[in-house]
Amino acid sequence: MKATLLILGMLHGGDLHPYEMKRRLGTAMVECYLDVDVGTLYYAVRQLEREGAIAAVSKERVARGGTRTTYRITDTGRAAFQDEVRRQFGAEGPVSSSLYAALLFLRHIAPDQLLELVRQRIARTEAQLAELTPLREQMLPKLTGGADHLFNHIEGQRRFDRAWLGELLSALEADRAPMASDHDRPDRERGGKIS
Repeated sequence: MKATLLILGMLHGGDLHPYEMKRRLGTAMVECYLDVDVGTLYYAVRQLEREGAIAAVSKERVARGGTRTTYRITDTGRAAFQDEVRRQFGAEGPVSSSLYAALLFLRHIAPDQLLELVRQRIARTEAQLAELTPLREQMLPKLTGGADHLFNHIEGQRRFDRAWLGELLSALEADRAPMASDHDRPDRERGGKIS
């Protein structure tokens, strides 16, 4: 669930209450590329607390008579975050629908693991590209004009994703030292950033 990944990723950067999580997601304009509404966010917070992935660390009264609870990620939550990142990188579909949430929190993933995840995703994308040509040739006699355009779009999307993943891999390989320092200090404050 993308909300789970977002919550656990944000809590890697420090303790937060759900309203602050919602504000940070809004500031990062996450709604432009991910479908996560406020109800889903609050539901996911409650679920993660029940599972022991996050723990309440403080409660404060707010002006409207309610209580605001601040949460911290637990060791269980850190493991769940890593599992969710692996799941996102292994998910089917274009990068835009499968990886955008994970991309917000790359600095919380061990550099060697991240490089391997990107390499695996590139290999899978290349294999999917290679499968298209024989499939198209097999189906060519049956294709209508619309189906041919669909194949063209799928191929174009996969080529675009492959090129983009290659750029990401190059950037990650060139930037290993800063990634390692951020990963070694997961609770360091990162002012103004989503996590």
